[in-house]
Formats: sequence, structure tokens, C-alpha cells
Amino acid sequence: MNTDRSGINPAYTLGLSNGECVGDLAISHAVSDIIASGGQPIAITVALLLPDSITLGFVKEVMRGIEKSSKRYGAFLAGGDTKKNPKFAIVVTVIGKAKKEERLTRAKAKKGDLLVVSGNLGTMFSGLVTFKNHFDVSFKSEKILKNALIHQNPPYKLGLKISKAKIATACTDISDGLPSSIYDLCNASGVGAMIDESKIPIRDESINIAKRLNIRPMQLSLAGGDWQYLYTVPKKYIDKLNQISKEVDTPISIIGKIIEEKLVVTKTLEKEFRILKRIENDKFSKLNGTNYFTRLESKIDFFGEKINQNIIKNLGE
Repeated sequence: MNTDRSGINPAYTLGLSNGECVGDLAISHAVSDIIASGGQPIAITVALLLPDSITLGFVKEVMRGIEKSSKRYGAFLAGGDTKKNPKFAIVVTVIGKAKKEERLTRAKAKKGDLLVVSGNLGTMFSGLVTFKNHFDVSFKSEKILKNALIHQNPPYKLGLKISKAKIATACTDISDGLPSSIYDLCNASGVGAMIDESKIPIRDESINIAKRLNIRPMQLSLAGGDWQYLYTVPKKYIDKLNQISKEVDTPISIIGKIIEEKLVVTKTLEKEFRILKRIENDKFSKLNGTNYFTRLESKIDFFGEKINQNIIKNLGE
């Protein structure tokens, strides 16, 4: 079971879509943890928190998005509630089902497992920056970035096939950014990780946006919004994983491996080895009065101290 609260999809705020994307966002985010755990979503309940200013037409669009999204994930809308509230919000509860032997948690990653990311990271944030700042981009880039903003959907088919194949040892969704997800998985499993900055899957369209902002492309992965998955997979199952990736037409990328030492280390583009700081979309902090996504548009120091080469040799690099 999982409960999630969401608000207005930025795609609606920017005029890129109607209210259906708001309902789709709410359902997709809530089912993501169920799928990451190896479960099939079954039943969904929705609570709408509505301010005086909201229109009936908008609510109908939201509900159409909720119904379509629920059906897409193989679940049904079982019930819900409406309440008056100063600010619009949707609270979604999802019940899912999985066979015991197919369940995935964050707690069973083992030394030597490969760290695998689904899809591409930073695309939603790149789209947000592009449309908010009215950047002039190619038609192809505009289409890709717009779609990433409207459809923030987890890789549903990939997730179910991987859990049924029983080839992953652990999984978490990348809802609060890549560094946070790596730390969550490592802390739960009592291990560490070593990743390669050059292996993080970021589209060329997003890299171009990073260049405009004068930031490292990896910084785009600090934000959530792409709703991809981070898996740990033993090397012996990589061929099977690649086969599943092709079957469902969802790319996967090996970005690193699990190590025994409780460190999260990054091999940077400059071939240095540095500690990766835990930076995440923390909605509880005010960030010195700055919106989190606005903060990401400027340079953030997400690398910590440099690691001694002798230590790196001991880690098996």
C-alpha cells in the first residue's frame, strides 16, 4: 500500500496541457512505489482538496486523467473524497499485489551488484527550465521536453517484468533525485556504491540545456520528476535484463556497482574519485527562501572530498 500527495503538474501551469495531466501525475506518482516493489496496482482511492477558485471544468479534466491513468496501470478507482482546502491537492492511495518471491525492497543489495538506471534522467527538469525561460530549441527537443513535463510516468512494463524475472536484488524509484535514491538504497542494504558520472543516462537535449545554464549535466539528475527506477542486479543477470529492456522498449544504463564500504563515490568526468553528497528535493526546508528547482538552475556543489587512490584500489576499481 502506498499513499502520495501531489499538486498541479507544471505542464498545466505552463499551458502545455489541460487538467488531465494533473490527474495523470497524481496516479503515476502514487503507483510508482508499488511497481518498484514488484507489485501490480489493483485499487486506487483519491481525495481531492479543492479551493474556492477551482472550476468544475478543471475538476472534470483532472478526473478524466485519473481514470485514464488508473486504467493504464491495470487498476480501478475504488472510491474517494472531496474536501474544501485553501490550496489544490490530490491525495492518492494505491493497493497493489505481488507474489512473495517477486517482491523488491531497498534492503537486499549485495557487494558486486551492478547499479542500473531505467530511462533518462533530468529530462523533466530540462523541460521545466526550457519552457519557463522560453528557450529557443529545435522542434525535436521541444517535443521531447514537453512530453517529459506532461507525462511523468514510471516504466510500468519494465518494472513488472523485472520483478517477475527475479533478477534484481533491490529497487527504488528516483523520485527525489539520483543521489538521494542511491543513499536510500545503500543505507537500507548496509552497503556503499561507486558510480561513473559519464554513464548517467542524460539526453543530448538535456545536456544542451545544462550548457546554457553553465552547470554539469549530472546536476540535472539531482531533481525528481522523471520517475525512473534504480535497480541493483547481479552481473550474471545482465543479459536477461537487456532482453527485458528491448522487449518493453525502455532503455537501461549501468552506472556503477555496489561496494562493501559504506561510501557513495563518484568517478567524475575529470577522472577524479569524489564522495557524492546526499542532495535531494527536500520540500520541508525553505532553502534560504529559494524554490528548489530555481536553486538547481545555478551551480550546486554536489561532490565532496577527493578519495585517496589507494582507497580506490581497495574498492576494486
